[in-house]
Amino acid sequence: MPEVARKQLAKLPETNIDYISAVPQWFKFVVDYTELSGISTDITLATLPIKSWIHAVHWKVTESFSHDDSWGVGQAVQVRLGDEDDADRWLTFTEILLEEVDKEIPTDIEDAIGLISWEPDFDNDHDLIAGFGTDFQLTGDLDDLDAGEMTFWFLLSSMNEGAVS
Repeated sequence: MPEVARKQLAKLPETNIDYISAVPQWFKFVVDYTELSGISTDITLATLPIKSWIHAVHWKVTESFSHDDSWGVGQAVQVRLGDEDDADRWLTFTEILLEEVDKEIPTDIEDAIGLISWEPDFDNDHDLIAGFGTDFQLTGDLDDLDAGEMTFWFLLSSMNEGAVS
C-alpha cells in the first residue's frame, strides 16, 4: 500500500456516513465476531446517498478470529465485500486464516486502493455490504467464534453531502 494511503488510514477516519461531503474522506467500518451468526451473515456497513463516489477501499483483519473447539481442523472464516448489486464487487469469498493478526486478506488484489470500478448512481442510494461465512463443507459456524474483528475503510465523497434521498 502506498505510504500516503497508510498515513491517511492511521488518522481517525469518520464512522458516521451522515458526515459525507463533496471532498473525499476516509470512513471506517468495524465488524466484530459478535455481529456474526449461523453459517453466513451479510452486514450492511453503510448506505451511500445518491450521487456518491467510492474512490478507494481497504480492508484488514484487526483482531484475529478464533473459535471454540467445535470447528474442524483447517476451517476458516470467509469474507466478501461488495454492494447490493454485486456482493463480490471488491472481494470474493476469501478465507481469513484463523489466529492471524494484523495481516491483510490474501487476494489477487494486493490492496484495493486505486482499483475501484464503481460508478456513482444518480437515482438510488447504495448499501455497502460485507458478507461473512464459513467453509460450508465443515461443521463449525459463525456462532462458535469467540474473538475476531475486521475493519473496512472506504474513501468516499458525495455531491449530495449526506442527504440520503
